[in-house]
Amino acid sequence: MRTVDEHLAGILGRVGPLTPLTRPLEQVSGCVLAEDVVSTGAVPSFANSSMDGYALRAADVAAATEGSPVVLPVAGEIAAGSSTRSGS
Repeated sequence: MRTVDEHLAGILGRVGPLTPLTRPLEQVSGCVLAEDVVSTGAVPSFANSSMDGYALRAADVAAATEGSPVVLPVAGEIAAGSSTRSGS
């Protein structure tokens, strides 16, 4: 009986790295990168959350119930693509 390590060595002895290819971007679906791709600049160029959302403190809503909701002020908004916040 062969061990796991012997099986692994047998498999790895029969495979090797793929030959790198150069393809246009629209033809690379299903391919594997031969090297890392690194951006030349930060994208986006500012700190950005990729999801819409709200932040709040648990203490500010601790007393809220369905019959007595808590109304919280909106501190500001950041439009998609903007790097500055508007609001109070």
